[in-house]
Amino acid sequence: MAHAASLSFGSLTVASFWIEHLLDAALHAGVDLSDALVRLGVDEAELESPHARLPLKVEQKLLEYAVARSGDPLFGLHMGEGIRPRFMGELGYASMSSATLRDAIELLIPFTRVTSEFFELRFEWRDDDLWLIWDTLDNTALSGHRVDATLAGAVVFGRWILGEHYDPLAVHLMHADPGRHDEYQRVFGCPILFDQPLNAVVLDARVLDRPLRDADPEVHRLARSRVQRAVTQYRARDNLLEQVRLEIQQRLVDGVPQLEPIAERLGVKPWTLRRRLRAEQTDFSTLLEDERRRLACDWLRHSDRSVNQIALDLGYSEQSAFNRAFKRWFGVTPVHYRDHQPDHPAP
Repeated sequence: MAHAASLSFGSLTVASFWIEHLLDAALHAGVDLSDALVRLGVDEAELESPHARLPLKVEQKLLEYAVARSGDPLFGLHMGEGIRPRFMGELGYASMSSATLRDAIELLIPFTRVTSEFFELRFEWRDDDLWLIWDTLDNTALSGHRVDATLAGAVVFGRWILGEHYDPLAVHLMHADPGRHDEYQRVFGCPILFDQPLNAVVLDARVLDRPLRDADPEVHRLARSRVQRAVTQYRARDNLLEQVRLEIQQRLVDGVPQLEPIAERLGVKPWTLRRRLRAEQTDFSTLLEDERRRLACDWLRHSDRSVNQIALDLGYSEQSAFNRAFKRWFGVTPVHYRDHQPDHPAP
């Protein structure tokens, strides 16, 4: 894994808000990295742009400087303690306003890759415990700081949005014990296992449905849409299908999207776009239906919009047409689906 990472490391990126988090943690440790930013060719405009991405190798250098200059062998752990919504991009306020911790985790899973391409986040159910597992490119000493920052940030922010001091059941870390078990215990408040085959936070399933302190359905609806758009934008960078999905998603609020203006927006002729979609074994109407189906499920589960409003927002002329489409997709009506929501986080 480490060898493969070394071959592709230079092309990977991180979000600008993650770099801001790193710079803020360095300042709290008494280290000003302004000079390092200049040497690395990073200007303030890049950091202030909400959707900017910087090379992972830039983050690597900044992290090296922060660890060395601070003299803190647990810099990553302490960086995670300083997590704030503004260091989480679109995810911060969307997770805060979620109804439950389960809803916040559902947003976290796809958004992790947007934050940093160093990580992939997945989950596993083991008995009644939810394992959140962060897969990484390698397991070097510097990577241990990234892992500590990410897992500590997840736990600390989770406590904050819950409004209570909840401790996970366990934390598994791939890196070796740096010799300050007491400090890890202080931050995580649970058994810490080092030299493990994976990096994970283990949660009791019973905590997932606890209401969050700042739950707000209207704020969440808007913030959740921004998260989904950010994820789609990230995936669409070099992917035609995701680019078309993003355009469909952005145009649905104004009516039924059409292929011709989307082709123009993407800089290709309509027939060229149709041909390229066929080469991907799909077509425009299928992508439109896929996006309607995905948004319908999401809005029924995570918003208080009426079924009629959802039908209109998805471009249906009347609710009965939406009802027929939904029953064709899932074999049940939208009302039945809303009343029998799935219990587990979506992958």
